[in-house]
Amino acid sequence: MPRVIVCGAGLTGLTTAWHLQRAGSQVTVLDAADDVGGVIGSTRRDGYLVEHGPNSCMLTSELAQLVDTLGITGSLRPAAPQAQRRYIVRHGRPIEVPSSPRAFLTSPLFSTAAKLRMLAEPFIARRTAPGDESVAAFVRRRLGDEPLTYAVDPFVSGVYAGDPERLSITHAFPRLAAMEREHGSLLRGAIAAGRQARVARAQTGNATARATMVSFADGMVTLPQAIADGVGREQVRCRTRIVAIDAHDGGAAVTVERDGISSTLHADVVISTLPLHAFASIKLPAAVRAATTLFDALPYPSVTSLALGYRRSDVAHPLDGFGMLVPSIEQRTTMGVLFSSTLFAGRAPAGHVLLTCFVGGVRRPLLGAASTEELRALVEPELASLLGVCGAPTFVHRVTWPRAIPQYDVGHDANVHAAESIERVMPALVIDGQFRRGVSVGDCVAAGAQIAARALQTIASREHPSAPAIAG
Repeated sequence: MPRVIVCGAGLTGLTTAWHLQRAGSQVTVLDAADDVGGVIGSTRRDGYLVEHGPNSCMLTSELAQLVDTLGITGSLRPAAPQAQRRYIVRHGRPIEVPSSPRAFLTSPLFSTAAKLRMLAEPFIARRTAPGDESVAAFVRRRLGDEPLTYAVDPFVSGVYAGDPERLSITHAFPRLAAMEREHGSLLRGAIAAGRQARVARAQTGNATARATMVSFADGMVTLPQAIADGVGREQVRCRTRIVAIDAHDGGAAVTVERDGISSTLHADVVISTLPLHAFASIKLPAAVRAATTLFDALPYPSVTSLALGYRRSDVAHPLDGFGMLVPSIEQRTTMGVLFSSTLFAGRAPAGHVLLTCFVGGVRRPLLGAASTEELRALVEPELASLLGVCGAPTFVHRVTWPRAIPQYDVGHDANVHAAESIERVMPALVIDGQFRRGVSVGDCVAAGAQIAARALQTIASREHPSAPAIAG
């Protein structure tokens, strides 16, 4: 029975451990936090249900299968139909994002000139220059300036809390890069993707099925808690600090500390799904330490979630959507606001609404150090002007992640190559996770199976040097 240690009890690490255990491995999960889930957490207080991190996720096929196997399908809650409606702020007012060709033609979100420029996208030649390209350069080249300013820029803030001028199109939005590479056009690529999706749905016998946005009755924390239960709580060691990782007898040794007591665990393979900056505080072999120096420069900007509850009568906006995103050109503190009580029932008491506001990120990284009162003084006037909020909130809940989301900036290949070089120096150490696989809930769930396959192949290649490769 292979022995595997997984460092990190976030969603990626837990899902990895779950797949390994089902494959017959003896798994131990280590994390310094008080509980599992990483940035995923949920708090129920005063009749409100507040998320610390992701508020929802798309029910991908991998996630649906995992949820079913864990026996928590009954806890799933689909988002309200209004969630399909999104708003973006332009000139100080929220404008609905067009969701059909007719709506696009009549939408005030883009000027006539911008619409004509976007319609010309299929006639723009694909890029042939070598090397990486920023998201902003890609969008300007294919669609023009306005879509970058009023669509992509706020979307990037909503997903990565990042800057499209710095993010890599290849790493941050690989599907868009692939559309141009394979089809020469985003429009032609979208048409081809739609055709493939229809064929796949027909083959599964459900021609109308679409990925659904979901959460859980008791919040997103339900998912990591259920996975940890599935792995076995005795195998998941929280409040355990990783002190050192070293090679040992063809495998690896991990020195940990808990409650002031140190101990050493041995495994055939150690998998790290930790954020890369965590390596700075772990003692490593000299050759490995030299390769991790690049990790220190990978940005993980601070992000704060400020959840505010209001009386419904104190908010003029109908809140009939997923939420609103605020482009950086609008010069606001708030990056975006989720209409949380619209998305899912039970998120606010009767007669009240819950707005989840996000601040910080690459735009204003120092706001993470601001007090809750200081943040309220910045955010509440913006809610008043954008959503017609009057009066003081009846509920306040603040969560700050000092180092939240890895930034796939141009040149991110160097971080991936550094991880690969470490794995060559120390084959019993697998370095993977969000910096390599994506940041969404669906990405993390899919990554678990891929990372588990990599770890098993690492073990198999040592025991049977001619073993075939496992895709992952």
